[in-house]
Amino acid sequence: MTDAEIEAYGRSINEAFDNAGRAVEDLMVDISSVRPVVDHEVRFIAKDLCSLLYQWIEALILLQDSEGLLFSEFSCTISQTNAGEYELMAKLSGEVFDADRHEQKTAIKAPTFHDMKVSETGARVTMKFLVDL
Repeated sequence: MTDAEIEAYGRSINEAFDNAGRAVEDLMVDISSVRPVVDHEVRFIAKDLCSLLYQWIEALILLQDSEGLLFSEFSCTISQTNAGEYELMAKLSGEVFDADRHEQKTAIKAPTFHDMKVSETGARVTMKFLVDL
């Protein structure tokens, strides 16, 4: 089994989630070749930020695997519910995989909770996570 470690940063939790999405997509395909012609939205609720991050990564992989969707633009909004859970609402833009235009890099099987961390230090949010390749 092979893993890839990803570290994503942001000035806010929203930006860190955007950048985690970019990193996952760019591991699968060069996102500079992905045109923002199809819009898609996802929404999740989780008990903590690590669980929310796991669902986010899993959704991106699933959308690529099941629908061939690749994304290059991300706009994530994270909020807390009245029950203290975390909610992610993301607007994505991209297109369907086209073998003539998109060079497939690495297939990602799944995210993993192993060594997953979400931390905030001053004006910087850092996310570290592993994906199974």
